[in-house]
Amino acid sequence: MTDATAPRPRRDNAPSGREAIRRQVRAGFRRALGLTTLGTLLPGAGLTQTRSKRLGWAVLALFLLTGVVVGYVVLRDGITNAALSLVARPSLLQGVAVGFVAIGILWCGSIILTAVQSRPTRLDRTRTRTLAALTTVLVFLVAGSTFKVAEYTFITTDTVNQVFGTTSLGNKQAGSGVNVTTEGDDPWANQPRVNILLLGSDAGADRTGIRTDSMIVASIDTKTGRTALISMPRNLLYAPLAPNSPLRARYPSGHFGAPESTCAQNSPGVTGQCMLTNLYVEAENYAKDHPGAYPAGSVPGRQEIRGAVQEILGLQMNQMVIVDLYGFQQLIDAMGGLDVNVKLSANGTRLTIGGQHDASGRVFGVKGYFEPGRQHLDGYHALWYARTRAADDDTHRQMRQRCVVQAIVQQVNPASMVSRYPEIAKILKQRIFTDIEAQSLPAFVQLVERVQKAKITSVALTSSQGVYSSDPDYALVRELVQKAIAPPKPAATPSTTPSTSKPSSTRTRTPSTPSPTTTPYEQC
Repeated sequence: MTDATAPRPRRDNAPSGREAIRRQVRAGFRRALGLTTLGTLLPGAGLTQTRSKRLGWAVLALFLLTGVVVGYVVLRDGITNAALSLVARPSLLQGVAVGFVAIGILWCGSIILTAVQSRPTRLDRTRTRTLAALTTVLVFLVAGSTFKVAEYTFITTDTVNQVFGTTSLGNKQAGSGVNVTTEGDDPWANQPRVNILLLGSDAGADRTGIRTDSMIVASIDTKTGRTALISMPRNLLYAPLAPNSPLRARYPSGHFGAPESTCAQNSPGVTGQCMLTNLYVEAENYAKDHPGAYPAGSVPGRQEIRGAVQEILGLQMNQMVIVDLYGFQQLIDAMGGLDVNVKLSANGTRLTIGGQHDASGRVFGVKGYFEPGRQHLDGYHALWYARTRAADDDTHRQMRQRCVVQAIVQQVNPASMVSRYPEIAKILKQRIFTDIEAQSLPAFVQLVERVQKAKITSVALTSSQGVYSSDPDYALVRELVQKAIAPPKPAATPSTTPSTSKPSSTRTRTPSTPSPTTTPYEQC
């Protein structure tokens, strides 16, 4: 009979007490690594397996609820509209930024607490340092990501407040703006057409005052996206002023430069200083000489240019966008450049980079030349391609400007610009003005999508159409514009009735208004 108190013989394959502890430590170490990683991927999930499980479940529920709400809004409105709806409310956006900071702190705290509470008590120094290093890396990843989102949110709030804030008095004419609606699927249901005035100014350190170097009106059919880009010749004379323009006190004829005034530089008649491109400077100078002529808070140059373009084209300018030359160059670089089909000048020569004409007509100051053919242009060369005119004239420069605008509309990829967002926001704040209001941004995104899918045509107001910059017929200009924006006529149904030829009449016909020159953008 065996003595019950005698020690049992140890099996050779049975682990010793020290080996069992090692195995427990290794298993606990792997568990700690797994729970910490899980808590990083799904906030609070790792903490639910520790003694702070109630806190873990609360954190997890909070994040899941937040995810459900965000997912519902995105599915309901789409990611673009959901984001822009948030952007359109700066106060709410600022609250979101603060929320991201709080989320980042809570998330990082849950990761650290998970690592601390899941760590085995007898963990050796090497494994302790490994767990600590992993926890530190994960915390930095989460903190860096959430705080970067918060930074971008604060930048967006600041940008929206500065660029898309409340429009100053006098920057808009009565009746301008857009009538977008939040009811129904189409925000443009109540606005059949939108006219946007795009101005490129030559403001810079080496310039006195501001001249509107390029002026293009985008007239958009909001239902179809069909767009006409109308180039305004910069050298138009006798531009009609808005009915309420303070400049009418200087020009009682109601036309800029008539009769002779300071813009004529004391020369008889009207000189080049009275061109449409100089109206901005004229208004600013007049406002300095006549305090109180313009409403407080207004920008006289913007007000006069907007009013004159409306009178010239017979279209209400709903919105205005102004970008200076350096800002344009920076934005193109931020896009990654533009693919442009560079062409020869109207004279068959290479287009110049820089250059201007002296009194005898010779070109000087050329910095280089464009080679013809499709090529990728950076901001500097895209800007000069839109500005150059030394090799031909303003008419062909306007055509190149419309082609560059088309390239921007078709090639811009917002997703690829996100990585340079702080830089782009800085450009927007410093180099661009617009009176598009923040709450209208989602509607304008939909409108841009329609424009990208529709036909874009260009309208040139040139001598071939009977429009002469030195003595323009503005009634004719308005007729040409109305023909250009008219909806296309439906295709005629072929007639089955045989036609009977009639003898040609020798009666003199009354000449009709010429059709505007409209060029499909595929020819750019």
